[in-house]
Amino acid sequence: MKYPPTNLIQAFGLADAWAQAVIFVIKNGMEIKTEYGPMSKDICSVIEIREPFAEPMLHPQFPTKELHVKEYVRQWERDYDWKKQGFEYNYMDRLINYPSRTKDVDQLKAIKDLLPRGVSRRRQAITWIPERDLFVTEDQPCLQRLWVRVIGEGIAEMHCMWRSRDLFAAWNSNMVGLVTMIKREVLEPNNLKLVKIVDFCNSLHIYEADWEEASKVRPLPRSPQMMR
Repeated sequence: MKYPPTNLIQAFGLADAWAQAVIFVIKNGMEIKTEYGPMSKDICSVIEIREPFAEPMLHPQFPTKELHVKEYVRQWERDYDWKKQGFEYNYMDRLINYPSRTKDVDQLKAIKDLLPRGVSRRRQAITWIPERDLFVTEDQPCLQRLWVRVIGEGIAEMHCMWRSRDLFAAWNSNMVGLVTMIKREVLEPNNLKLVKIVDFCNSLHIYEADWEEASKVRPLPRSPQMMR
């Protein structure tokens, strides 16, 4: 039986990771129809990034323009008015105003405050609200969970779990916004350096309309650091 392949990518920075993933999905992704109708090439992915703030953070062939990426980074700020923009949800809102029976939970503040207490595997934040997201026809969060752990003096790792991601047109800007936010909200207040990201995705895909342009993507020249 044919099924989407599962692939591990080990990359130096975000731009390197995006290019490697695009090249693999175009070559090896399973062609599968989406619930919206168009075809996609699809894999299950695990992407390890060793230098998440290495420049360039955006690959030169990433199709989203720089000004759009700057606006996307704004969406990860606390004061962003996502309702005014007509969005069905906002990642930052789910992370800092997650609904509970008593009061909304600021999960990012909790992680920031708990990290100094020592090594723990419990520092995580979630976005999925089952009673809403399982049943609505509107958009639901693609990002599901963030997990942060201190792994040494002044250093930390972050894992992020996604149910679905548009690799070609969204992944690179997704990650720029996410790591910028984590640096500001969690790492800098604790004098931590992010030395590793592991990005898990159930369905990492490229839509059929993008196959031609995605097939033109080339990897960045490898630096001596990337070859270590």
